[in-house]
Amino acid sequence: MCRPGGRAIPLMLSKNGEAPINSNSKPENFNPAVLPMEFRPRIPYASDGKHTRHYLIPGKIFAAAQPFSITTIVGSSVALCLWDPVHRIGGANHFMLPEGPGDGPNPTRYGNVANPALLKRLLELGADRKTLEAKIFGGSLPKVNFGHEEGHLGDRNVQAVTHFLTEEGIRLVHSEVGGTQGRKVVFQTDDGQTWAEPL
Repeated sequence: MCRPGGRAIPLMLSKNGEAPINSNSKPENFNPAVLPMEFRPRIPYASDGKHTRHYLIPGKIFAAAQPFSITTIVGSSVALCLWDPVHRIGGANHFMLPEGPGDGPNPTRYGNVANPALLKRLLELGADRKTLEAKIFGGSLPKVNFGHEEGHLGDRNVQAVTHFLTEEGIRLVHSEVGGTQGRKVVFQTDDGQTWAEPL
């Protein structure tokens, strides 16, 4: 290896003969905001040029009257997707616990807060409660169980969302819940299409 001017600089090799990795170097075009490949959607047609992408982090809600492609990853937590096919308005939440205080930090991580909050946001955008359709994902069980599975967190989250839908009179048109695997979920707000990929 040479510096400008021709002076040679010895290259130090490790014991196995390989050049050491410079920990300060970054790959070309490195972008820390981009998800690693293992977390990117591999589902065909899950996103296209028409839809703006939005990653829904746990404990948040998102709704829009414009075409968005919402992606989230659920395990024992649950994602509720609501869609109005008449007005083409949709949204989703991702809650981790069935119930909790509504006045604490990040209250939409609780189902009893997140579900009404999502419905309220959709109605504010112009959705009609009578035409709303629901899809739910998540509520998985752990692969290793150290006790009785009854009352597991995933089951309780699913019960919380189904009870909410029944109370509000919202039709549940699709459900992928339970099992022992997480799921990557993609939901399009304008046409209501969803994809779920086991993890």
